[in-house]
Formats: sequence, C-alpha cells, structure tokens
Amino acid sequence: MTAAIQADADASAWRDCARYDRLAAFDRATWAWECLRRAMGEDCQIFRTTRHRILRSDPPLCVLTGAAQQPGGSETLPLAVFNDAGVFTGHVVWCADNHAPVLKAHARSLADDCSTGFDLRALRHPAIVLRPRGKGEHVLIADGPRCIRIEVRKGTLLAGPVQLEFLVPGDNGMDGRILSLRRLAALHRLGRFPRTLFPPEQRARRWARALQAWDGRKAGASHRDIAGALFGDKAVRRDWGGTSDYQRTQVKRLLQTANMLIGGGWRKLL
Repeated sequence: MTAAIQADADASAWRDCARYDRLAAFDRATWAWECLRRAMGEDCQIFRTTRHRILRSDPPLCVLTGAAQQPGGSETLPLAVFNDAGVFTGHVVWCADNHAPVLKAHARSLADDCSTGFDLRALRHPAIVLRPRGKGEHVLIADGPRCIRIEVRKGTLLAGPVQLEFLVPGDNGMDGRILSLRRLAALHRLGRFPRTLFPPEQRARRWARALQAWDGRKAGASHRDIAGALFGDKAVRRDWGGTSDYQRTQVKRLLQTANMLIGGGWRKLL
C-alpha cells in the first residue's frame, strides 16, 4: 500500500526523507493538494474526518486517507467503494473545472442486446465513487500512485455497463484530457495502466525536499537542522562552517520554492 504524508504526523516526522519520497510517483494533482493543505493549516474547516478515516469534502477536492466505510456502518456517506479504500491513500479527487485532466462524461444505459460498454465493476483495479447529493459522481480508478479521474455529470457508473460520452472542450486543457482518454482507453483495452502513459514528474524530488524543508521550519528547526535531514549530519558537520555555503544556499532555495508553491503556486500544478 502506498503511504501518504499525514497531516497529523508527529513533530519530528519531517526528518524522514522516505516519507516525502513516497509521493514522487504521484501526479501533479496530489502535489497541488500537499501544498494546498499546508496553506490551509490545521484549522481549515472545508473538509471533515469521518470515523472511518476517509477525509473528504465536496469537490473541488476530496482527500482519501484511510480505510473504507464498513458495510452496515451507522453513518451513511455519499460514497461507494470497491475493494479496499486504503489503495487510494495519497490520491486526491478534483472537479473537472479545477483540474483539466479530469474527464467529463455522460453515462448512458446500453440496449439490452448490447454486450459492449464500460463496466466499472469489471475492472481488475479498484475504483472509488464519490456521490455528492445532486452533483453527479466523481470516480477515481487507481493502480498504486497512478490513477484516472472521471466526473460523471449525467447517469451513473454503478448500474452496470454503460456507454460513456465524453465532453472535451477545445481549450488550454485539451492535451491533458486527451492523455486521460488515452489512459482510460488503454485500461479498458488492456486491463492495466501502461507505464508509458504515466511518465514521472521530473520536479517531484525537488518538491519533496522543498516541502520537507518547509515542514521542518514549521516544526521549529533551524536551517542547519534542515540541512542535516537533507544532506546527512556527517556532511553538515564537515561543510556547514566551511568555505562553501552550498548547504545554506540550497536550504534557502528549497524554502523559497515551498513558499511559492504553498503561497498559491499550487494552482499552476493543476
């Protein structure tokens, strides 16, 4: 199971580089959320936590962080889960109007004599469907850190095979939507997520180090403490007071990057 950085991590957790590196394979929408939740702070009330550990809100974002609601639970959520919702840890659901690669679709019932169509329940990969009342369905299909997001504006994917009609406006987000369509077509045809259609984000490692530095500063760490977590205590003891100030400069630049992303630059990731 892929682990995400939890908002309630202990004060020293920022020192663990591996916690941040786990996000490297996720898409830009997840990175946008990691920056946005830091901007919102601990007192943000646009989402709530259910006792089943699904942290959610109505879109523009839903953050899935824990186990699925158990059958027969006392609380009814506008949520349908296939398999284990823990698979979705680290993923974020965004509205199509906020994140261009989200596919907008209408789902129409197939004729009785038609045997073809898109069947969500027949997929080998887990899918989660969020159903805000009167607002259609927000579907996320995942394979580790890779995912496909669909916003169903009419109809439902929960009633068996359907015909999907996609809305692809010819705007600046068209390339992202076409890529999402190619991914969905490949999943439907091959039954898997082709790695070639999910290239890694080249700046992910730098974003990971920037957020780690920001979290360290938030926890009260000095620039030298942050450098120790990033470069190793041995290297810091050797070089921090030396003729080169590369460690100080790198920490300052990472904090500048984090400040930019958290201060609103996350919008450009969408």
